[in-house]
Amino acid sequence: MNTGIIVLIGYTIAILGIAYYASRKDEKNISDFVTADSSLGIFVLTLTFSATYHSAYAFLGAPGFVYTHGVGWWANGIWTVFPGVLFWVIGRRFWLMGKRHGYISIAAFMSDIYESDIVGILVTVITLVFTLPYVAMQAIGSGYIFETISQGVLSYELGTIMFFVIMILLVWMGGMKGVAITDAAQGVFMWIGLVIGSYMVIKANFPSVTAAYEAAYQAVPAHFTLPGPNGTLTMADWVSRWTVITIGMMMFPHITLRFFSGKSLEVLKWSSVFSSIYLTSIYIFIPAIGLVGNILMPGIASADIAFPEMLLKYTPTLFAALVISGALAASMSTGDSQMHAVGSMLTTDVYKKYVKKDASDYEQYRVAKYIIVIIGIASIIIALMRPGLLGNILALANGGVASLAPAVIGGIFWTKANKQGAILSIVIGEIIMLITTFIVKSPLGIMPGLWGMLVALVLYVIICPMYPASETAKARVLEIREFFYGE
Repeated sequence: MNTGIIVLIGYTIAILGIAYYASRKDEKNISDFVTADSSLGIFVLTLTFSATYHSAYAFLGAPGFVYTHGVGWWANGIWTVFPGVLFWVIGRRFWLMGKRHGYISIAAFMSDIYESDIVGILVTVITLVFTLPYVAMQAIGSGYIFETISQGVLSYELGTIMFFVIMILLVWMGGMKGVAITDAAQGVFMWIGLVIGSYMVIKANFPSVTAAYEAAYQAVPAHFTLPGPNGTLTMADWVSRWTVITIGMMMFPHITLRFFSGKSLEVLKWSSVFSSIYLTSIYIFIPAIGLVGNILMPGIASADIAFPEMLLKYTPTLFAALVISGALAASMSTGDSQMHAVGSMLTTDVYKKYVKKDASDYEQYRVAKYIIVIIGIASIIIALMRPGLLGNILALANGGVASLAPAVIGGIFWTKANKQGAILSIVIGEIIMLITTFIVKSPLGIMPGLWGMLVALVLYVIICPMYPASETAKARVLEIREFFYGE
């Protein structure tokens, strides 16, 4: 048995052990399963948010994107700072609403404030549809990781299936507490793997990071230009990419559940600060890794596996295996959170509301666990199709939920919010996103997700004043203003 497989086994046992520990504190009710009864502290909330926010993309997609398109990727580093800012600006308002009115999901909040089940259904369906490829993206990354770390002994397909088996066990055992605690452990592992691992690859081949950049500039000068060697990183692409990923990501259920999970506003505040620091610091050497990959791994079949391959080739085997397990941690920390969020959402926002209104807390708890298995199987099917580069999947998934942003954010800031503006902005925004994805592709070089979000925003702002405001939305916005600003 090779070193990589031994490390994988050890890592898996450790993570499942942590989840089992969390399961002993599980209250076996839907509120505890979904939001951990709003009990998470600064350390765990920071790492579960950060590790959930950035996933297999951090280890595989980002270096692969730089390898292919050049140093212009770093301009998109802005999306590593803004998530923490938005987590505070938006998250604290949802936290307050959860505490006062018992919301445990964005769909429930939207149904209530817009006084329309249609709005809640739209949020549920859209987030479900676009979360599935995102979950599959974690499986794709894990399939590559299993294949690479085992040096081909474990196939991509087997790795993908193993990933989902582990994910399902993690979520089944601990719910939000188990997911959050294992995310915290994996977040630490992920930081060490990305920062220390990338630095060691550079030092194994170059005197310094500066020397690595100089060598890359000599070898692939086009990678130091804009819009890059393939003409991808235009100004329109840059604005589109960071806007859609930053704002779109905040609409995913695995992120929004964390709005409701903090123990206090003080916890949310410091978790917001530390998450921005964490997310920015993990990428410090990634541009250099992607660029020198063109020297150390020229013509590699898949740019997404360049970093793991460099680790295996240029660092000690045991260290490489441990660091690549950090990549697995990145995939798992997002994958388990996404599966948990979708299972929770479908249980509280669909099963409880439309299928069995008198379902007990324990029954909802069991249904959520069954739904997670179904979501896992569907995601396996998508992942086995190998749909494309991780960066492209990320942009598509985020673009799909970005059209929700005007209605979601408007519901906590604007006293003129109403269901007419929400419904039309969401539906037309999604239609525009799909048209600019599959028919008139990226007009003016602007990504489909941004087109959808801009159209949704314009419609929301124009339509809402044309109809009476939702009394519930108005009351909630005024309540938020009074609490935070004394207005």
